[in-house]
Parts: sequence; structure tokens; C-alpha cells
Amino acid sequence: MDKNEQLKLVLQHCNSFNLKKLKVDTLLLIIHSLLCDYEKIDIKDESKKNILPINSYEIEFINRSVHNLKNYLENNIVVNETFLYIFKNKNQSPLFLKIAKNLEPMRVYYQYLTSLFSNKITKGSFWIPELLAFSLIHYFKKEYQKSFINHPLIEDFPTEKLLNIYNKNNIEIKKHISKSEDINSWKVKTNLDEMYDLSEFMIKKYLEFNYKINEKRVSKVRTKRKK
Repeated sequence: MDKNEQLKLVLQHCNSFNLKKLKVDTLLLIIHSLLCDYEKIDIKDESKKNILPINSYEIEFINRSVHNLKNYLENNIVVNETFLYIFKNKNQSPLFLKIAKNLEPMRVYYQYLTSLFSNKITKGSFWIPELLAFSLIHYFKKEYQKSFINHPLIEDFPTEKLLNIYNKNNIEIKKHISKSEDINSWKVKTNLDEMYDLSEFMIKKYLEFNYKINEKRVSKVRTKRKK
């Protein structure tokens, strides 16, 4: 991660306040964190291969896509590491305090998104971070007709091609479970299905959520003078 580039992005928030952009960028911050989590997973682990039987070409395509998107985000949005550092050190300088105030909506959005995630994911359960990241982009763009207009790479990102890889493997997993457990495949609920459901739930709730500017403000009512 280029720290100088992150510093430039942070300084941009000194002189600007765009609530809509902050909301989109917070979603992308979460997506970046998920991609970082994916890079920590050893895809060669046998237990994961049994759950997600993708071939070497598909793994290479997923890895390349994750790498490209992660690098793009690190050069175009404030990422989690920088974001948390600003709020942790906001009282260290007037500049950091000003930036933190401008990023306050982002902090609220971040807390809301992470609460949606943590309330749905059972501790210790298997989850697929890169699939959740791709699905969040998909539901934001396709299902809810929203745009990443300030981020052309994401607008052209091969989300559908990536999801097709998981969909294809999801069908195979369901067939295998259906056969081994002698149940109808439509009754089978996989980890991939859970990621799809979670991403749809998160986007739906996130789009309904609004940041309230100055919640403590009390509106003033003028009293008319009697004539």
C-alpha cells in the first residue's frame, strides 16, 4: 500500500464533504478489507478445496481480479488501516481533528455495515470473503441499480464472470451433498448461498440507512410577537 497516496486521499477530505461519495467509499472500504482477508487464506488448504472445488485457471483469475481491485482501491479510497489511524490520533493535531470531523459519516456508515455483518455471521463458521466482496458489488450495481461512477475500474469489473465461477461450483457442491445425504438439491444450503444472502441483506439495509447530520441539534421555533 502506498502511504503517500493514502495521505493525499486523506488531505482531500480537509476541503470537501460529499455524503453520497462517503457512503459509497465506505462500502468500498469494507470490500477492500474482505479482499485483504482473502489474501490471508491459503487456497491450497485441503479443507477449503473440499468446500470450493475450483480449478487452477479459476483460482488464477480470482487471484488476479482480487489483486487488481485491491490495488485500485488502495490508490482511490481511504482504506481501513488509514481510516482507523485517523480516528485513533484525531486529537494529536488540528489537521487530523478536521479530517476526522469530515470523515465522521464514514465512521457511522462503517460501524453500521460491520454490525450487519457480525450479526449475521456465526463465530467460527466458514465464510468466503472474496465472494462476499464480489456479491456486494453485484447487488449494489445490478439488483439496486446503483453506480460506482467515480470508480471506472469497478464499473467495468468482471463481477458477473467471477460470480459465474462460484455459481457453477455451487451447483456441483449441491449435487454432491444431495447424492451423499439423499436429499433434494433445492433443500441444500451451502456456504456460498449464505454469502449471497448476506450480501443482499447488507446492501438492502445499507441503502435504507441514512446518516443524520448533527443529530443533537435542536430546531429553533420562532415566536411571533403579538401586535
